[in-house]
Amino acid sequence: MNDGTVVAVVPRPLADDFDVRADSQGVLGRLRLHVDENPASDDPELRIAEILITGISTQTASPNDLARAMPHLRWIHSMTAGVEELVSEGLLERQVLVTSGAGAYATAIAEYAFAAMVMLCRRIPELIAAHERHRWLEGHPLGSELAGKCVGIVGYGGIGRRLARLCAGAGMTVWGLRRRPVDTDREGPAERVMVFDELSELLGASDFVVLAASLNPSSRRLLGSAQFEAMKPGAFLVNVSRGDLIDEAALGSCLASGRLGGAVLDVSTLEPLPESSELWRLSDLWITPHMSGGTIESRRRAFDILLTNVRHYLAGHFESMLNLVDLQHELARDA
Repeated sequence: MNDGTVVAVVPRPLADDFDVRADSQGVLGRLRLHVDENPASDDPELRIAEILITGISTQTASPNDLARAMPHLRWIHSMTAGVEELVSEGLLERQVLVTSGAGAYATAIAEYAFAAMVMLCRRIPELIAAHERHRWLEGHPLGSELAGKCVGIVGYGGIGRRLARLCAGAGMTVWGLRRRPVDTDREGPAERVMVFDELSELLGASDFVVLAASLNPSSRRLLGSAQFEAMKPGAFLVNVSRGDLIDEAALGSCLASGRLGGAVLDVSTLEPLPESSELWRLSDLWITPHMSGGTIESRRRAFDILLTNVRHYLAGHFESMLNLVDLQHELARDA
């Protein structure tokens, strides 16, 4: 029986990822948080809950499966920035509000991408491997500097602009690529801001290509064999967005041929990446477990966004909620 308290479903405890002690004002205490890891269960709380909080690293339940099991659902909040899984006609028809943690992770991801670029051009993984073998690597090949190089940032949004500032500060030329054209880069230091039709030009000019674009039907497999062949010989690739932006088999072939200088992937098409994946065996490719956005500070910012949105939701100030996703626009864009 519903006692009048707003029920919010989470597929795993928030404490798995976030320091819930940061809720010093007890905002979440105004909700009845209910953990449900199995949307197929006959759970009466699912039938009365109106909020779904998703995007927790340890969850196995699909947010869409949970949403379908919640007839009174009014609001979904993703603790992550990406919401491509939630862009659906079904949620639009049900007039479900969707919000995200967008912006919370931009600094962490940009810093990771910058560090990956330094790691690649100075061939630091080889030094780490030598250290583990207690070897002084006298013959380590000379690396290169970032200064004077061109970085092409595919997906010139919040993450891209933060990375652009870091790169410009290191003396790099910055080209950004985004879906919509702009006359000038008013929010960042990019020398050029291009549109997706100009991808080949960006790839051919860039010493480093960083993928920070959102995933949607038009960006899936954005980089395949033709695009890797269009890249500058010896260029480096960093992907901090989604694994499906890349044709991984084509990337493997390009790395094996020596055309690319190396790559860092924080994301992969399958996550966790199976031990049997050929990606693990590619030289000049380094993989991390989708952790570029994970810092103490970013998790706190994401948690603060949730608390702010809970306050606005309970007060009925839906228009003031942070990071509202326009599902109709997203669906039209992906058509």
